[in-house]
Amino acid sequence: MNDTHILHPDVCRRCAERGRTCCTVESGDEEFCFPISISEMEAIRRAGQGGGECFVLAPNTSGFVEQLDTLMPDHDIKAAFPEQGSHWRLATTAEGRCIFLGESGCTLERNVRPLYCRLFPLWLFHGQLTWFTADECLANEECASLSAMLEAMSTDSAEARCLFHDMCARLGLELPAKVIL
Repeated sequence: MNDTHILHPDVCRRCAERGRTCCTVESGDEEFCFPISISEMEAIRRAGQGGGECFVLAPNTSGFVEQLDTLMPDHDIKAAFPEQGSHWRLATTAEGRCIFLGESGCTLERNVRPLYCRLFPLWLFHGQLTWFTADECLANEECASLSAMLEAMSTDSAEARCLFHDMCARLGLELPAKVIL
C-alpha cells in the first residue's frame, strides 16, 4: 500500500476497532510480553489507572530472554534479565488482550503508557530506526516508508530514538561501551 493511503493519524484506535492488535497475545505466549520498568508502573498508578491486578511479575524464561536478545542484539540482555530472575509486564485478560486495551485502543493516556507501547511498531535495530511488520498492525498495512510510519504514529525520528533509549535505560539495558550509535 502506498503512503498516500494514510486515513488518519489515529491508526492505533482504528486498528483496535477492527479486531486483533499488537496489544493481544495468543494463549500460552504471555511469557513473550515485553517487560515494563518500576517507574512505568508507578506512573500508571500515579495517574490512577492501575492497581496491582494490572501488573504481573513474570519469570525470565529462556524463551523470553532469547526473544529480547533477538530484538536487541546490541544490549546485554542476560545481565539485565538473569536466568533465575523475574520482570514486570502488563497483565492480560483471559482472551490475551492487554488489561489497558479498550474497544477504541489503549485506555492509558499517551504520556502514561509504557515506553514500549508508545514506541511500537517503531524500533531501533543496530542503531537504525525501523518498524515491526506484524500482520495485525494496521499502520504496517498503510505505511510503505519510515516517514509515513512516523506520521501515522504521531511522532518523529528524534522522539522515537529518545523513547527507545529511555526504555532501555529504565530496563537496565545500557549499551556496551564498544557500541557507539
